Amino acid sequence: MNPLEILQKYWGHKSFRPLQEDIIHAVISKSDTLAILPTGGGKSICFQIPGLYFEGITLVISPLIALMNDQVENLIKRGISSIAFHSGITRREAEIEYSNIKNGKYRFVYVSPERIKTERFKEVIAETPIKLLAIDEAHCISQWGYDFRPEYLLISELREILKDVPCIALTASATPQVEKDIIQFLLFNNSSKTFKQTVTRPNLNYVVLDDENKNERLIKITNNLKGTGIIYAKNRKTTVALASLLSKNGVVADFYHAGLDLEERNKKQESWQKGFTRVIVCTNAFGMGIDKSNVRFVVHYDMPESLEAYYQEAGRAGRDGEESWCVLLYCKPDIIGAEKLLNSKYLDKKTVQNFFNALCNQLQLVYNGGFDETFELDTGEIAKKYKFQLPEIQTALGMLQKDGVIKLSESYANPSRLRILTDNMNLYKFYLTNPTFELFIKTILRMYGGIFDNYIHISEFEIAKNLKLSVDKVKEGLIRLTKMQMFDYLPQNEKPAVTFLMPRPETIPYDSQRWKFLKQAATDRLKAVFNYATANECRQQLIAKYFGETDNHFCGKCDVCRAKKKNIGDTLENVKNVLKKYFTQNYCSFENIIEQVGNQPQKIEALRFLMDTGQLKKNKEGHYIWHETAKK
Repeated sequence: MNPLEILQKYWGHKSFRPLQEDIIHAVISKSDTLAILPTGGGKSICFQIPGLYFEGITLVISPLIALMNDQVENLIKRGISSIAFHSGITRREAEIEYSNIKNGKYRFVYVSPERIKTERFKEVIAETPIKLLAIDEAHCISQWGYDFRPEYLLISELREILKDVPCIALTASATPQVEKDIIQFLLFNNSSKTFKQTVTRPNLNYVVLDDENKNERLIKITNNLKGTGIIYAKNRKTTVALASLLSKNGVVADFYHAGLDLEERNKKQESWQKGFTRVIVCTNAFGMGIDKSNVRFVVHYDMPESLEAYYQEAGRAGRDGEESWCVLLYCKPDIIGAEKLLNSKYLDKKTVQNFFNALCNQLQLVYNGGFDETFELDTGEIAKKYKFQLPEIQTALGMLQKDGVIKLSESYANPSRLRILTDNMNLYKFYLTNPTFELFIKTILRMYGGIFDNYIHISEFEIAKNLKLSVDKVKEGLIRLTKMQMFDYLPQNEKPAVTFLMPRPETIPYDSQRWKFLKQAATDRLKAVFNYATANECRQQLIAKYFGETDNHFCGKCDVCRAKKKNIGDTLENVKNVLKKYFTQNYCSFENIIEQVGNQPQKIEALRFLMDTGQLKKNKEGHYIWHETAKK
């Protein structure tokens, strides 16, 4: 079958989206290929169809387990044998699947980049008929990118093993520097091809609102804009609180974050996709692989960390080409908070070393011991015993994991959950008859908002610290209140664990220059977001410039362009009417145009606006023509 026949058979589509066919033919001709397509541009088709065209296996590197599982599930539904190979499978299961892979049971094998580290995996790949290597979220390979993953640099080792196998790298967005890094670090051949769709989305209205009362503004936005929406917030607690706020104000809303169990996440996602839930309030865990074309608005309640992240998340609006809105809410304190948060994510070597020593001492791990061993991780106990703050511990663990010293279990990111099963009045009556519980319950209420409506992630250690009790006493109280049917306490299913990826060293491998570089790159990305929020320039054009597109007109519809239109007022329409009557197919000089419309300052400003938005087009000789097809 040819690519179009494969598309029709497995996906039921009669034609390709823009650039898809060109990318597919480049891959089939065995050119290394970089595909930069915006969110919703159909990136997965670009390697799945060549994978089915080739006789053999396609190896897909993907950084997110949820995304891998989603794509594998979709392929299996279409009768295409696939597997997601990630940290959730046991060694015994891995060996069985290695055998299946070598025997050609699967057409698509999805693996996380960490898997490349293992010699066993590389042995299996060397003995397997791999015909195509696909790198999803390819921007992760660049230290300049917003989501750098050191493990992605190991992909070059796979390319050495799979010498004659073509490679396709895919991402939704990449700055010129990131593009260059992808091509360099993936060892693309000289005949490599790059396909890049413009980041400009004519149907999107970008708006920035500077408002300290963000809650009130959010209620107005969701009531004024029709249709389905997404609201992004920076943490799980905020998603719960905002969903509750909107629900109380007549908006059918729900929350979503990575801490919910898989069944609950799927239910919430399905309800939103089918239109039963109108607005989903979520962290950035929501959106990967989501295929909903009629999202009418995306609101960012908090400042994103980068324009790449903002562009991808905002770009989930209007995939059907209909008019949609992308709104960023911010106020001056947000900028200070974002800078503070960024700085907290980078600790100096002394702090990380001190924490690592404390961790090893807590686990009674001797020098040169612990390699490939897994231990239960009690961050609360370490915080208490060695005087560390929990956020500091989380950052140190993250840095140690990125440096390849340790690996954290998935349960580390999924703490205990709690919900109050009664209402305020019954809780008050409960206090009267059970006064010993009053302080206990009031402390929890003060710490966790939205706990009457939803299950909230809690830290038994933090509750214990506030109440000046032991963690065991707190757990005991939560269990007793659950038995009395006042609470529903769901302890962490399995204790978080840490695996040591090297023998305990005397000094941790901390690359000061690298961490300094990463912090500076993150700071630069954040400054680009600040500039986007505060500059008095066309928002769409600012985004395009950031991604290296220079030949872009003003969009004419973002909040900045609308304000300029408003300032020009009726003059703009008058000038447009004159130009429409005056212009034929011939080009005219600027002097001729001035003669027709007049030389008043406001009319000159209107002409300037029409040039900026591409409605007055200029040729190489410096003459202009009215561009009637422009819709501004």
